[in-house]
Amino acid sequence: MMKKKINKQIKLIRNFFAIDKTIIICLITLCAINIVVQLSANDDLIRRLMSDIIYISVGIIVLFIFANLTTGQIKHVAIPFYVVSLIFLVLVLIIGVRLHGAQRWLNLGIRLQPSELCKLSVPIILAYYFSEIKKKYTWYNYFIGFILILIPFALIVKQPDLGTGILVFFSGFVVLFLAELPWKFIIIALVGFILSTPIVWSHLHEYQQHRILTLLNPQSDPLGKGYHIIQGMIAIGSGGFWGKGYMHGTQAHLNFIPEKHTDFVIAILAEEWGYIGVVTVLTIYLILILRSLHIMRLTTDLFSRLIAGSIILSFTMYILINMGMVSGIFPVVGVPLPFISYGGTATVVLMCGFGILLSIAKQNKY
Repeated sequence: MMKKKINKQIKLIRNFFAIDKTIIICLITLCAINIVVQLSANDDLIRRLMSDIIYISVGIIVLFIFANLTTGQIKHVAIPFYVVSLIFLVLVLIIGVRLHGAQRWLNLGIRLQPSELCKLSVPIILAYYFSEIKKKYTWYNYFIGFILILIPFALIVKQPDLGTGILVFFSGFVVLFLAELPWKFIIIALVGFILSTPIVWSHLHEYQQHRILTLLNPQSDPLGKGYHIIQGMIAIGSGGFWGKGYMHGTQAHLNFIPEKHTDFVIAILAEEWGYIGVVTVLTIYLILILRSLHIMRLTTDLFSRLIAGSIILSFTMYILINMGMVSGIFPVVGVPLPFISYGGTATVVLMCGFGILLSIAKQNKY
């Protein structure tokens, strides 16, 4: 009897740690790089660094919890998770913390950014919805899918936070695309967006319009709206091949780079670690993405395939937008670099997403 009990406990422990080692190594490496870069990038060193370490620790715990859930259990929380996310978004508009002209955070003992939760709750609810439909999808199903995306999108844009709103919309759209959204719907939507561009432009906030105009010519206002982009490009270019050396970045330590610990953290990395440092981080990202795509390819469950595809493509989009933003390819929209930028809610939500991927990998294995 005792032997059976011991064997059962050993089996549970083995099952708990029977997760994809490649993804775990990549995530831990990125978190280690995060701490090293934040040591150099932060002015408020002790408070932010301790907060960063706490959020990373919480994220790793959440990662292992989700990795040991079944996809059936994840399905059960799809609706409650989505509803709670919407409630938090409404609360943000009512009692949210205002900072830098935007009302995006809730103070619940810890500062929470509910819009980050929607990057995961939206694709999960959509994957659940389409996986439960037992017949061929109709235009009505896709319409319901768009409504499920547009509700949180509208609430996030209201904060205002257009950058996160676009990412949430994209994470949901990926699920629709993988659920075989007809190309005619995509083309109609694209044409409709192009035709409505003047209306969309007139409804943008003044600072959002300036960001787009500055992207086209950052030198037009080098000390104002173009300052972020210009200083970011100077830092990236001055790093050269090997970099200036750890904690020897002049752009960073003379405070030329704004938001250097969050949105512009890649500029710090490029200046101090150079081309080699940036390529190293990109290589880790590439391994993570390719391994995740391999997990998605092996799964036969529709819910798992839809949610995995959304997590992978959204993660890739975050990387492209952040790096494009810092290097002057995209407007500055406040998108952090995954696992490298300082950001509590974003890190925990990303860990949740990869926890789900690890759960899918384990399901494929068994």
